[in-house]
Amino acid sequence: MKYQHTLCVLLILLLSTTILPAERLRKWEFINPADLQVTITPEKSELISGTIATFTITIRNRTNHTINVHYPTGQQWDLAAYHGHTQIYRWSQGYTWADAPHTIPLKRGETRSQQLTWLTVDRNGEALPHSIYKIHGMAMLSPRHLVSNDCIIRLLPPAIKPQQLIETRLNQMFDIELPRYSGTYELDWQIDYVYNDNRISVHSVNRSADKVIVTFHPKRVGHVEFHLFAYHDTQDATRSLERRSFRVEVR
Repeated sequence: MKYQHTLCVLLILLLSTTILPAERLRKWEFINPADLQVTITPEKSELISGTIATFTITIRNRTNHTINVHYPTGQQWDLAAYHGHTQIYRWSQGYTWADAPHTIPLKRGETRSQQLTWLTVDRNGEALPHSIYKIHGMAMLSPRHLVSNDCIIRLLPPAIKPQQLIETRLNQMFDIELPRYSGTYELDWQIDYVYNDNRISVHSVNRSADKVIVTFHPKRVGHVEFHLFAYHDTQDATRSLERRSFRVEVR
């Protein structure tokens, strides 16, 4: 009986020597992710493909006490861009950082921010296809980095025409005239509705010597917004040359 009591005492002492240092380590090194908020905001939500996109990444202390934010290296921030589910860009790729662990205190409600940029070209230096891209910002904390909210931007073709307003009546056909050629290349035009709700539809598309005439049929009262993208007939629609925007008021 005395032997069993001694064994229990030894086990308790052994557990105490292993648990207490781990608790102290967690208090110094580990952070509850719920205590910090990481956000990313774009300077522009739409920009010309091939130009520089700028983002601000912010980390904020959400608690009512000071948090010691620990970084395992000299890197504090990162950024990743996605097309669909594929990562196509990582800001940190190609960089190296010194093995310099350091800690920065964040007071209650305090924030720290950093701007990072992305040149929106592919690995061959060509402008990326016009499309929607998702961006994540990251705070490179220890023992794991924290990821921001989703940030969405749209890359646009090189030329953007100002929005045109068209007022028309129900069942009164109207035309939009577009150029047929860009230099020696014939253009294809693709429509992208921002908002329609079946208020208008394309009735016909006709071509003259130098123009494309798109005739629309207004079928319901209300407003419609759409874009027309022009691209060479030898290229994919995501390599558009220009965008023309329209707002139609059907009365």
